[in-house]
Amino acid sequence: MRQSRREQIMEAAYELVLEKGLISITIVDIVKKAEISRVTLYKYYSSIHEIVFDIQIRILNEMSDLLGEKLKGKDGLEKLHDYFATFVRMYQTRPDYFRFAAMFDQFYQSSYPTPELEDRYQSFTKQGIDLIEQIIEEGKGDGSIRAETHPAMMAQILSHIMMGTTQRIAARSEIYKTESKVDSEEMLNYLADFLTTSLAVDPSRA
Repeated sequence: MRQSRREQIMEAAYELVLEKGLISITIVDIVKKAEISRVTLYKYYSSIHEIVFDIQIRILNEMSDLLGEKLKGKDGLEKLHDYFATFVRMYQTRPDYFRFAAMFDQFYQSSYPTPELEDRYQSFTKQGIDLIEQIIEEGKGDGSIRAETHPAMMAQILSHIMMGTTQRIAARSEIYKTESKVDSEEMLNYLADFLTTSLAVDPSRA
């Protein structure tokens, strides 16, 4: 019951954030949406921040699990391609995840509400960066990724480029449909191919 109630609160908050924006929701909004009392909510969470961080971490965890499952390439470059392709498929199936993440990053752009939430969140984001870094190191070792590539730095760059671009497209999806001459999914696929090619020893393989 405790876990299902927690999920009920998270789902209500998630829908409200997508509907109204993170800056606009209140505890009152969440308890009304979840059809529970404030007393019940405070049995599970002491603040909106805790709820929002739980949602964001759940999203990142689902993304991380899916990315890890799909890396079937026989060398580092192919695994990097698999990583980007899976990222694009996630946007196709759950663009709302990236919309939420965009609002999360904007709201917490300068600081985190508590050191505890900061440590917990950064432990999850580090897992994603570490995965890309491992792929690059593997590719350098097997000769598929350029030897001069700096694994730690490039992992940060690739993560920011893909996540940042995807979040912006997801957040402005309706506007892009009317103002852009390029399909958003085609744009992401093109970006994924471009990034993979830029790191390949043999660009014709990417």
